[in-house]
Amino acid sequence: MSAVDVIHAAEVEPAGSYPRSTVEISGDCTSQLVSPDGASLWLVAADLAAGAKLRWGTEHGDEAVYVRSGSLAVDGRVCPADGALIVESGVSARATAETDTSIVHVGPVDSTPPTDGLRGPAESEGREVRIVGPDGVWATVDDNQRTRFFSDASSPTNRLWLLASDRPQYFESSAHSHSQDELIHVLRGEIRVGRRVVGVGDTLWVAADRRYKLYSGDDGVHFINYRRDASVMTSPNYDGPLLEAGESTNMTWVNDTR
Repeated sequence: MSAVDVIHAAEVEPAGSYPRSTVEISGDCTSQLVSPDGASLWLVAADLAAGAKLRWGTEHGDEAVYVRSGSLAVDGRVCPADGALIVESGVSARATAETDTSIVHVGPVDSTPPTDGLRGPAESEGREVRIVGPDGVWATVDDNQRTRFFSDASSPTNRLWLLASDRPQYFESSAHSHSQDELIHVLRGEIRVGRRVVGVGDTLWVAADRRYKLYSGDDGVHFINYRRDASVMTSPNYDGPLLEAGESTNMTWVNDTR
């Protein structure tokens, strides 16, 4: 498969079932698998009717559900819009749509948790379902961005990496690479990589160690970025590879965990 690819939502036929075997769905649901065949990561965009339920057994890796609109209820807790549900590897869980709810659900193709990454294996004891609110656990908020980690692979019990970044105006990254495969899903606006255009609902796939550069549209962009494990970024902006985590990138500890 290509090291850089764009999966356009308009080219994916919506389905009335859920396309990932790690989850059982009950209730009305329309979903799309907006990630490339053969990739190490997958991404599902779904619309759930009020009362629809997602059920996880124990055969899955670290997964996350970002709530675009509506809300999900889990064990008496609520994950609101712009928050994320972190379902750690091997934990059974059930989430119920309180109202009509749109989600973006991400996970690894290999359900075995990584053990050879930068932070080593996660602890197996104490794994759970975490709800992280709209402020994230680490954040950088200023006139140029609202960027939040929902998980930066530093938790003792998971290695999931999920970030959301809202750029209200034109944004241009440096030419850079990451040591992990990644999926970038656009929620608002658009991004361009060379001649490729990634619009709302589309997903950009970039393989590990592939050098690339992002440009937003004139009105900025809002996207989520998912990786399976901790990663480092190589960029001319830094003297050497930079560990991509909240503390090492000088973000503010917020910990909107619920």
